[in-house]
Amino acid sequence: MKASSKFQVSSFELSSFIINLVMIGVLLFSCHSGTKKAESNSASDESGVAKFVFSEEIHNFGSLKAGEIVAFTFVFRNEGTKSLIINEVDSGCGCTQVNIPNKTIAPGKDGQIEVIYNSAGEVGRQLKTITIKSNAEQAQKQIYIKANVSNELIEIYS
Repeated sequence: MKASSKFQVSSFELSSFIINLVMIGVLLFSCHSGTKKAESNSASDESGVAKFVFSEEIHNFGSLKAGEIVAFTFVFRNEGTKSLIINEVDSGCGCTQVNIPNKTIAPGKDGQIEVIYNSAGEVGRQLKTITIKSNAEQAQKQIYIKANVSNELIEIYS
């Protein structure tokens, strides 16, 4: 007995099917290959590190009378190989205000962080910490201001 098949495929149809299948594979592979190249290019744009290098990390305002407002600008250089981006700054207390004119610093360029300190209500030796969060090699960087604040009103009653 001869088994009959409802589907009969000629050798021409089979070879056309295989050729189409191979062409689809080639197209998919070439699309994937192009995507992979684009990913590697964007990965190279993101490679490298950003790096803070400060000329001074601690600034001493010296002796102040309570109520004096003083300011100092910390200067730093991005000595990394990709742009340094400052995401957040925590000044630690309400007596310290921070201004950053440019939060994105290209490799090899200088940046500034201005710190304004209001000594009102303070007395004695003061050390304030400013924490900088960024995409740098060291994700959190700290800089400091110091002062010795005299407060006659508080000193009279102590």
